[in-house]
Amino acid sequence: MDNVDSRIQKARAQAGQMRVMSAMLIPILVAAIGLPFIGEIYLVAFEPAPWAAELGAPTAVLIKVLSYAPAVAAAAAVIMLQPVLVEYHEGRFVSDKASAAFQLAGLSALAALFLKMLVSPLAISFLGGAPFTWRFDPLDIALMVFAASVMMIGGVLDAAVASLKAENDQIV
Repeated sequence: MDNVDSRIQKARAQAGQMRVMSAMLIPILVAAIGLPFIGEIYLVAFEPAPWAAELGAPTAVLIKVLSYAPAVAAAAAVIMLQPVLVEYHEGRFVSDKASAAFQLAGLSALAALFLKMLVSPLAISFLGGAPFTWRFDPLDIALMVFAASVMMIGGVLDAAVASLKAENDQIV
């Protein structure tokens, strides 16, 4: 086995390990977001705090949904990377499926950023929840870099797929 084949096998093995690890961690991520969300929805609907009782159950539930929307979008971005690991584990390092998954994950992470910074706080303030305050913290920078990087990788892979396809079409 030459150097290229060993590097390919190593990359495939690492992708397989990441695939198994993410398959174990994704349910934990979903539970970490979903269980508190379900608990808070229950509390505002059936045992409302004074602020929730004042606004009414439907509005209080909507405020809770809006407050969890950024976390759900960020978790969706992580989950959307699963097809990439499958493709890489099977040895398809440049594929339409992987590039599309990268681009969708980047868009979901970007949506999480906009939901966290602007959409959720504005909507919550319009519904009578907390007054609008614009907060920007280091995690937002990390989310922005993650979104941009993942979208860029998807775009590069998409261009590579198109280039390889054009090259193959010329040969045939």
